[in-house]
Amino acid sequence: MLLNALVLLASLTPILENRAAALLAAPPAAIARAEAAPPRFDPATRSVSNWHEQAGEFLLPRSLALTAQLAEDPPYVARCVRLNNGWCIKSARWSGEIGADAEGHTAFATMADGADAAASLLRRYFRDFNRRNALAIVRRWAPAECRVATAARVGRGVSTPAVSATLAPRGLGRTLRARFLAAHRPGGVPRARARALRVQPWSPLARMAGRRPVARPAPARVSRVATLQPVPDIAAGIAAEPGRATMARAADPAALLDRKVPSPDRMVAESALLPAIAAGLPLLDLRLPAPLCIGDEGRIQAYAARISGSVGLKPGDDLDLFGPDGAPRPNLAPVMLAMSAVELGTLRAGPDLVEAAIARLKPAP
Repeated sequence: MLLNALVLLASLTPILENRAAALLAAPPAAIARAEAAPPRFDPATRSVSNWHEQAGEFLLPRSLALTAQLAEDPPYVARCVRLNNGWCIKSARWSGEIGADAEGHTAFATMADGADAAASLLRRYFRDFNRRNALAIVRRWAPAECRVATAARVGRGVSTPAVSATLAPRGLGRTLRARFLAAHRPGGVPRARARALRVQPWSPLARMAGRRPVARPAPARVSRVATLQPVPDIAAGIAAEPGRATMARAADPAALLDRKVPSPDRMVAESALLPAIAAGLPLLDLRLPAPLCIGDEGRIQAYAARISGSVGLKPGDDLDLFGPDGAPRPNLAPVMLAMSAVELGTLRAGPDLVEAAIARLKPAP
């Protein structure tokens, strides 16, 4: 413990010296204006201007929160910490919302605004959507990155997409998250522009043009081998048959190089007219790179186990977060603390922040 404190003090000494020098150089009027300025969201850095102070005041553990408050950009700070969003809530015109990042995560003016939104959203999940256990909450709170719409029942003659038209009225492929995943690699790195389709000359696509292969002379080594090894009498005249000579030339991949290959735009247009992979999906646009689909079931199970374990339950048990009248129950505070720890990673929300948000929760209508 003492060694960790000494390492932290040694790392913070130059930072404190720089901050002190900056404060001494700035006039008192400028310092007062900076403290009184309202928080603002910067889309370039994807952060709120006051996230350093908010993290140092409301997050745990205190040593890392203090480092995040004084340092410029610590590597262990998650992106939702920079947004004053301790639960990584998506934008929905929340109270205190001042912006959103490229993936739709809300930028709040203060950490308290983010805690209020999390408590209100959990009550809506529990009462309006009847998501009462940890698995049901996590599947909607932090869904898998790639989903395929399937038919509800096969054999009845009616197929319904798995995605609700209310949640995605323009289709799953046109949601903000789907478009971001299609245009970026894991980690947020933009994908390169799609290149033209490369068709091998001996593939079936190369024979779509219908041109006959151009006859090419046999290599010199074949005639040399023929002179060294005389052909038996039983095989005499076989090479002179036109059918066999044509087959020998067609089996040569080099003979297909002169065939006319359709343009990439034509092949993309024809491929887009093929039936979709699953019912309910729009026509495929092959010009866009396909999103990377990963198995998120293990992540969802671990997330749900972390939530339910905070109150001594299993992922499928009723969490008992709210009463019939919408009043919060004792399990709400530990569940919110566990969810914040999963979303933020190294840092997490403190008990004071959660308890204050629960106390401010208005009675349910």
